[in-house]
Amino acid sequence: MFTRFITIYNPWVEQKKQKECVRSMGFGSLLKMKIIDIQLKLGFYILQKFDSERMVIDVEGKKLKVTAESVHDMLGIPTGGTILTELDQWPKDDTSYDEWKQEFK
Repeated sequence: MFTRFITIYNPWVEQKKQKECVRSMGFGSLLKMKIIDIQLKLGFYILQKFDSERMVIDVEGKKLKVTAESVHDMLGIPTGGTILTELDQWPKDDTSYDEWKQEFK
């Protein structure tokens, strides 16, 4: 019985299933990335510099246009699928974003 329990909850098996799921959604190229983590401050800095209306990252006056193609070229993320502008808007009274931002101050 104990052996069966270990087989069912084997982390390697779960990780393999997760990777298969990621591949099936078209994000397999992300699994090939050698980056282990991104510093939180760097990620937050990029988010601060991102203008979602113009779809650009503005760093010291230099603008990097963010397109489906540029994201696909850099990360291998598939193009097409869900149209982000058709998703529900974040509720204005939700404080989660503000609480998250406080972690970086």
